[in-house]
Amino acid sequence: MRRGKLRTVVAVFLSVMLVGCADLPNITEQQGDMIAEYAGGVLLRYSNKYDLRLVKNDADEDGVEDSKSLASSGSAVTEEPEASPSPEASASPDPKESEEPDKPEESSTPEPTEEPEISLDELYAVKDLHFSYKKSEYTDRYPKDSDAVEITPERGQILYVVTFGVKNTGKKAVKVNLIERQFHYELDVGGDTALPVVSLLPNGGLNYLMTTIKPGKTEEAALIYNIDRDKKGTKGNTLTITEGEKSVTLKL
Repeated sequence: MRRGKLRTVVAVFLSVMLVGCADLPNITEQQGDMIAEYAGGVLLRYSNKYDLRLVKNDADEDGVEDSKSLASSGSAVTEEPEASPSPEASASPDPKESEEPDKPEESSTPEPTEEPEISLDELYAVKDLHFSYKKSEYTDRYPKDSDAVEITPERGQILYVVTFGVKNTGKKAVKVNLIERQFHYELDVGGDTALPVVSLLPNGGLNYLMTTIKPGKTEEAALIYNIDRDKKGTKGNTLTITEGEKSVTLKL
């Protein structure tokens, strides 16, 4: 409808310009050229084949959409071809390669670690004092041939005495007090275990040693155990002395 009206206007305009009218004023040749050029521009602006036309239709006269209108509208959708999987991705993994080698089962029980052997001096750790094992014996009384109060076993038992020597290797007297320490003395006699008794010895015995040792002097310190009399003469006995995580085992 709009196109028809536009064509009518253009036809009337050209008719007037070409045929002429008695009422129009006389124009110069230059003015005529300008009018003709303007009229030609108007015709081109309403042509479907002119890019600068005033009115553009969605389709040409033959019903085919203009290629430039399709490109500007953005309605055309270009489908990209699907990427074909690479040979490496499509190849199925080798089951042998995916299988992990069998790992050896770890033992839940840790292997026992041997504790480093230490000496009696390292265990007691008293400056200038040297501790040494002297002897062990079965007896019915202790001490012998002494003015100290004798210790006798209970009925059906016998005393087992383990004697140590404590020597002062320094140049000054050393005061010893093992009562404040936490030593544990476990005796193994023929498969039975025993702990020392509280002795009435002047220096308290090794388990309760409290004395003063002069320079260069050695003092005897004993551990006294009550054991069954039928264990008398048993050999291969052991004594384990422990304090905290440190311990020493002696073969008697």
